[in-house]
Amino acid sequence: MRGEKGQTYDDWIGSESWKGGQEAEDAFGDALRVKYPFARRATLQEQYKHIDWVCIAGSIDVKALKSRRRGTAKDEDTIWVEFKNNVGKPGWLYGEQDFVAFEGLQDYIIVRTGVLRRLAEKLCNTAELVDSPREALYKGYSRRNRDDLISIIKRSDLFTIVHKKLNKICHISTSTTQETLNF
Repeated sequence: MRGEKGQTYDDWIGSESWKGGQEAEDAFGDALRVKYPFARRATLQEQYKHIDWVCIAGSIDVKALKSRRRGTAKDEDTIWVEFKNNVGKPGWLYGEQDFVAFEGLQDYIIVRTGVLRRLAEKLCNTAELVDSPREALYKGYSRRNRDDLISIIKRSDLFTIVHKKLNKICHISTSTTQETLNF
């Protein structure tokens, strides 16, 4: 059903993309709770507002590592931004979350949503539409049978705005102990 017009949320649940997102959200929550022990997962209603985690600092939408196109290796320098969602409504750049956390290989880069939105609007010429995700850097792209409008920015672009890094946690288990290491 992937890529077909009329694809529903239920069709997406359980997909590889969904599983990767869930794993990134779980790992982010582990790291977040080190700094904010009372952080909690978002409620279902909050999730509809593009919120995955809530802590005293605010609400956070977590974005997993992505690849430039399906079937290729994930790349921490490829940051997809969503101006319009699959049905043509405002994308997650216009969500109600306070922050967006982008997964990297060793950490998460966390930025304020409004600042990221302004950066993406400045960098991306979404009126210049391209046909391939390979060409979507700073240009508008819409996936087949979708009404979305997305673009790519670089991870290094995030360093030009106010940002925070949150290190990932590596869990190492043996038969008798479990250690948590910060990288």
